[in-house]
Amino acid sequence: MITCIAIDDDPLFLQLIKSYFDEFENMQLLSTHPNPVNGIMQVVKHKPDVLLIDLEMPYLDGFETLDTLDKKPKIIMISAHVNQPTKEKKLKIDKYIRKVSLDKKALFKAIRDVTSDPT
Repeated sequence: MITCIAIDDDPLFLQLIKSYFDEFENMQLLSTHPNPVNGIMQVVKHKPDVLLIDLEMPYLDGFETLDTLDKKPKIIMISAHVNQPTKEKKLKIDKYIRKVSLDKKALFKAIRDVTSDPT
């Protein structure tokens, strides 16, 4: 079972993410958080396989905490930006998805891509 946590300040978007996970097999959305600090604290507590996060959020205050974890989650950034942001490399993002391109199939594929064993 692949576990995930989502952090985004848009409650409608978080509801959409929840609805996608209702249809995914072998994937579980542990929680959603509109508040980035609470979301990062839940990542530390639950150690999910994947963190879904929105670039526009002021989450950088707690984001460096992820580097201290023994089991750092794979990070999928979901952003409204048209072009892939340059911040991504600094933040060690594993996958980038534009919000306008996000649908159930794209999210499922992104999670599979970052969690699959390349060997």
